[in-house]
Amino acid sequence: MLKLISTLSCCIALLGSPELIADDELRLGMSVALSGPAKDIGQQLRQGAQLYFEYANAQPDKSHQVVSLMVLDDGYEPSRTVVNTRYLIEQHKVMALFGNMGTPTAHAIQAILTHHQLPFLVPFTGADFLRHNTAYPVFNWRASYLDEASEQVRYLVDEQKHKAIALLIQADEFGLTLEKSFRQALTARGLSPKVTARFRRNSADINKALKEIMRSEVTAVAMIGTYQPLSVFIDKAMHRGFKGTFTGVSFTSSSALFAKLTSQPTLMISEVVPNPNECQAQLCDLFRTLAAKHTLAVSPQIFEGFLNAAIFVSALDYCRQPVQRTCLSGAMQQVLQKDPTIRAIFGLTGTENKPRVYRSYFQ
Repeated sequence: MLKLISTLSCCIALLGSPELIADDELRLGMSVALSGPAKDIGQQLRQGAQLYFEYANAQPDKSHQVVSLMVLDDGYEPSRTVVNTRYLIEQHKVMALFGNMGTPTAHAIQAILTHHQLPFLVPFTGADFLRHNTAYPVFNWRASYLDEASEQVRYLVDEQKHKAIALLIQADEFGLTLEKSFRQALTARGLSPKVTARFRRNSADINKALKEIMRSEVTAVAMIGTYQPLSVFIDKAMHRGFKGTFTGVSFTSSSALFAKLTSQPTLMISEVVPNPNECQAQLCDLFRTLAAKHTLAVSPQIFEGFLNAAIFVSALDYCRQPVQRTCLSGAMQQVLQKDPTIRAIFGLTGTENKPRVYRSYFQ
C-alpha cells in the first residue's frame, strides 16, 4: 500500500486529503527515498523544496497559484517509483513530477512519462538519457555526470597527479552512466581505470569490491554510489592502510557522507551548487535565513531542493494563466537564461546558461 509521506506543511491543515485539493492549486508530485539507506538524500531534497514553496505560498502579493507538493517514498527502488508515479498521475492528477531522485528510478518511469507527456522537472540525477531528445518534457539545470566526472578527473590527475585510479561503482544504471563518463574523461588523458569494482544498490556489502581495489595498489578511488556504502568502504579502506584519495559525485550527499565517516580520508565530492554557507546572493541569504528559522541544516542537498523550487516558482511568471503543463519546462529554461536572481546564484554572465561544478572537501 502506498504511504503518503508529506505534503507542504502550509497546505496540510487547509487541504487535507488529495481529493480536497482546490482547482486553483498547482499540484506537483515527488518520488524520493524517505526510508532505506539513501533516505538522507530524499529527506533533504524534500526539506529544501518545501522550505521555498512554503515561503512563496505565504507571500501576499504572489502572482501565481498556490503550489502543492505531494511527496511519496520509493526507498530508491525503481519498482516503487513506478507505483508512486502512477498514483501521482492517476489519483492525485499532478501537472508534473518535480525533484525525483535517482538514475535507475528515472529510467524505470520513462514509458509512463512518455505516455502521459508529463513534465519531468529538476530530477536529482545527471544522467545523459534525460538530456538528449527525450520523448517527454524535461528540465535540468544541474551539471551532468560527465561534467562531474571531468571535474573529479581534473582533481585526481591534473592536480593530485594520480595515474592508478580505481572505480567503485553501484551496479545499476547510475553506475553504468558514470562509469562511461569517467572512462571518457580518463581516456582524454591517456588513462583508464586500473580496476573497476561493483556493489549492489541499497546495500553496504562492499567487502568484495574492497578486496579487489586493495589488491590493485591504486592510489585513488573514484566512487559512484550513495553515502551509506561509501562511508563503510572508506572507513574500511583507511583501516586497512589505504593512503590515497577518494572522490564522489553530488548524488552521494556530501553532508550525509561526511557525518558518517569515522576515519580521516582525503576526500573530495563534486557538487552542483555553490557552498550554501558562503555564497553571496539574494537567494543564498534567503535560504540561510529560512533554514535558521526552521532549524534546518545548511547542506548542498537542501539548498538544491530550495533552488529547484525557486526556479519553478519564478517560471510561473513566464506562463499564461491558468498555468498549463506544456509551458513548464520551457518557462524554467527561460528563468535560467533571464532571471537575475537565479543567475546570480551560479555566477552566470552574458550568454552563459550552464551552471558549473563545485567541490566539497572533507575536513
